[in-house]
Formats: sequence, C-alpha cells, structure tokens
Amino acid sequence: MENVIVTGGTGFLGRNMIRRLCAEGYRVYAAVRPESKNIALLPKHENVVPVFCALSELRRELGGRPYDALYHFAWGGVNREQIDDPAVQRQSMESSLNVLEAAAELGCGCFVFAGSRSEYGALREPFRENAACSPQVAYGRAKLEFGTRARAFCRDADLRYIHARIFSVYGADDHPWSLIRTAVGKLLKNEPMELSPCTQLWSFMDVRDMAGLLLTFQRERNRIPEHDGGVFNVATRDIRPLRAFVEEIRRITGSSSELRFGAFRPAAESAISLLPDMTRVETLFGWKQSIPFPDGIRDVIRAVTENDA
Repeated sequence: MENVIVTGGTGFLGRNMIRRLCAEGYRVYAAVRPESKNIALLPKHENVVPVFCALSELRRELGGRPYDALYHFAWGGVNREQIDDPAVQRQSMESSLNVLEAAAELGCGCFVFAGSRSEYGALREPFRENAACSPQVAYGRAKLEFGTRARAFCRDADLRYIHARIFSVYGADDHPWSLIRTAVGKLLKNEPMELSPCTQLWSFMDVRDMAGLLLTFQRERNRIPEHDGGVFNVATRDIRPLRAFVEEIRRITGSSSELRFGAFRPAAESAISLLPDMTRVETLFGWKQSIPFPDGIRDVIRAVTENDA
C-alpha cells in the first residue's frame, strides 16, 4: 500500500481528495492542526491516519517511511476579508514553501499543489497554462509566486512538481454559502434568489472529477516532459454564461423560484469570465469529464434534501 500525505484534509477539496485516495487503496497521512475546529470533518476510513501537527512539524512527525506524493491544499486567507490581504497571503506562501521542503526531505516523489484560476487574472482569451498572468487579488499573486519558487526548488530537489490551477469546483459537501449550495437550497424551497447579472462565462467541475484528475497527475507524472513547468488547468469544457447554470439548477429542481438577476453587483474578480482551455490535460493524459453538471447537481440535491429531512 502506497503512502501519501495530504494537508488541508478537513477542507472541501482536501477531504474529497482523501476519499478518492482511500478508494484507490492509498494510505493517507492527513496533517491536521491540533486546534482545528473542523477535525470532525476529516474523512473516517481505515486508510486515513490523522497527524495532529503544525505544517512546520511535518518533517518531524512523518519521517521514517516512504511516500509517493504530497497533496498540499492548506492555505489561509481564502475568505472575502483576507483574500486581498498581502500579509496574510505571504504568510500562507511562506508556510507552503516549508511544506515543499518537507516533501523533499521526506522523499516524496511528487508534490501536487492546489493553485487557483485567480492566478490568471482578467484574460480575454482562453486561459492556457502558458499565458502571461496578471492576478487581480493578493491570493492569486501569492499562489503564482509560490509556483515560480516551487518549480525552481523542485528542479534541484529531484521532486516532480504539479501546479493544479483549480477553477470553480462544487459538490455535495461544499460550503453551505457557496453559489451552488445556496441556489439548490433556495430553489428547493421555491424561495426567490437575488443574484448578480451572471453574464460572465463560467465553468463548474464536480469535486470528484477534480480529485480524479489530481490523482491522474500523480500516477501519470512520467508522461510530463522532463523540463515542463507542471502547470495544468483543472476544469471542464462545459463553459457557458453563469446565468445558464443557475437556470439549469432551477429546471432540475422543478422550482418556481424567481431568479432576480442583476439584484447586486458582483465583486470585481467574480465578474471575470472563465475560459479554461483543457487541451493540454486532454493531450497529455487523455482526460475527460466523467460527471456532467446535471448529474452532479442531482447529487447535491440529494445531499441537501437528506440534510434537511
């Protein structure tokens, strides 16, 4: 049984990654802060080994065994109040560099980093991995800088670096305040929903597809050319106006809710159209979306319905 390390395992992305790894037979060492209020959210499985420590203590707590990969999801300052705070974002970046150094010392063969579509900024053309990025917020700038520094480090450390630029991911156990969960909750109750104009192009990906793609990066890393930077979009080709996704959720729920488009203006970054180009991932790995948006939404509906029962 191969060992992997996951940081940020109590978060939405991290815990779904852990579930996929366990299903595929990996033993997962999940680093969790001892003071975390979300310890109960860590997936419970015989293959999950909780490791209660600060990220700076990974080397001490996890030494003595081989690891195939480290998945790094832990990153502070993702809420609205801190996403554009340079000090908070720099602290997260410095902490992540320490995790990267730990991965090298622990002998991990692969470091998979949860980057963000925020790194691109407001591009008007398709978001390709080699595009010149111009992030609009400190969060995107810090993740972009981390990638630059991490690639240089990994070249010298004989560590395969994967920088996954994750777009909009949703799922049954997403945050209750996310757009998808909010929409499903309101529409099931036939409540009116106030929205921005929702005219920007968007792309949604089921979190289970995300986990599958990140696992593919780990398993198939030898397909990546030796001097490749390891940057990959994590999204789908299902790109349409955000309004169309919301209207599809209403159709699937059979709701009579009034959708009040234009009731408020979105934050600047939220108004950016997302145009992920998946050619690189499809060409290198032969990857295809396995969970269409309607199927994923039906799973969210089931989860919300069961939770409210």
